[in-house]
Amino acid sequence: MVRVPDVSGYILGFPSRNRPRPRPRHDEVRWAPVASDSPATRPTIRDIAREAGVSVATVSRVTHDDPRVVADTKRRVQDAIDRLGYRPSALGRALSYQRTNTLGIVLPGLGGPYFAQLIEGAESVAVERGVVINVVGTHLRPDAVGAVRQLAERTDGLIIAGGTLPSDEVAALARSGRVIVVAGEADEAATVVTDGRAAAAELTGHLADVHGYRRMRFVGEPSGSPDTAWRYQGFRDALDQRGLAEAGEPVRLGLDVRSGAVAARMLHDAADLPDALVCANDELAIGMLATLPGLGHRIPADVAVTGFDDQALAGIASPRLTTVHQPIAELGARAAAGALGDDIRPHTVLETRLVIRESCGCPPDTAPEGMPG
Repeated sequence: MVRVPDVSGYILGFPSRNRPRPRPRHDEVRWAPVASDSPATRPTIRDIAREAGVSVATVSRVTHDDPRVVADTKRRVQDAIDRLGYRPSALGRALSYQRTNTLGIVLPGLGGPYFAQLIEGAESVAVERGVVINVVGTHLRPDAVGAVRQLAERTDGLIIAGGTLPSDEVAALARSGRVIVVAGEADEAATVVTDGRAAAAELTGHLADVHGYRRMRFVGEPSGSPDTAWRYQGFRDALDQRGLAEAGEPVRLGLDVRSGAVAARMLHDAADLPDALVCANDELAIGMLATLPGLGHRIPADVAVTGFDDQALAGIASPRLTTVHQPIAELGARAAAGALGDDIRPHTVLETRLVIRESCGCPPDTAPEGMPG
């Protein structure tokens, strides 16, 4: 069951992921150092995990005397704690023993199919374990940090979408060992991601090598979220490897269908359509597909369009959308399992695959083997 509480008004609406990020907050600490009070020298739970060769979740279980941890693992973790001079705070211990059978998910907003699939994947794990999900959409508002802290105090684990909270705040929450960051980076929390950089480079390489496109432009705001930044970097990697230049700065808009339509009109009005438009996600691309033909531009004869995610609409759009498939529901499921106590690697990378359809210029039903249409 998914419960979406009304937490200080942060769960309503369909916000852009590209709004200004909140300023970092430093006043929540779940673990206390022994050897030093200096933030620059205090060991972290990630340091213990690295030293002992285990996951952050395993360190947390050892420090809370979880009987599931085998003796050899417990000894290695305790030895690492002793060597580095580190122990969990009383607050962290107290919170860990108060089982709530609740999983928290923190997202920048609740609009769009991406977040729906992410929640669906997390719910599949929660249902099996009799756990309720609470979802908070922050809208990237600075005052949402307090609501997230309240959520953390009444859940057994947190999933945080990359870029939703300041890194220092994520680190503070992760010091209890119960935080998983999905589609983002974190120094003290485990992460579950796909390699968007490599996938975007492969997609852009297909446009250049198979179709001969030389003027390509990225659509999306690279600073809006970590996964968009990775995709833009992969786009740049592919161009650099082939000695090509971008056909213009990224078209910096949101990640929804409306933004795709707006971008199409902007490019049309500027009479500046490139050979191909590499969109940060499928929603942007769908907006392009719906708008460009009405402005007199044929896809792909005049301009190719690609997406990222492989949402359901990608396979029924006209023309059908060439994109990158990523296992969004599995991202949510893996993150949920880790947040609820399963052993998880510090950095889990799930595979993507290129999905060739007609919007890039490939004929129907001619996708290479392993690249379904």
